[in-house]
Amino acid sequence: AKLVDNSNGKCKELSWKKEGKRKRSFWQITKQQKWNWKKKICNEPNPGDSWCICMWATENLIRKVGCDNVHINCAATDVPYLLRSERDGGWDLKIARECIERKCPES
Repeated sequence: AKLVDNSNGKCKELSWKKEGKRKRSFWQITKQQKWNWKKKICNEPNPGDSWCICMWATENLIRKVGCDNVHINCAATDVPYLLRSERDGGWDLKIARECIERKCPES
């Protein structure tokens, strides 16, 4: 999932706002702030803007910010595995499966 804006080397966390609440980053939404790895995403040897995230974190993010607001790289996602999976980390993956199926129909 795309987690940072790394244009011009800024490495700024993407953040989402929902229903009048303050903007929050992926790490805040999924309660992983103490493990924030944005520097690893942005820096050498492979600087970019995305990272593979757990299925439960994908479900959590989609539930909080909506499918249309989550940027998924379908080519880098094991879509068949996710679609076969019911649960991960105690989370029901129904919303993530529906979102990925809609966003990645060719996978």
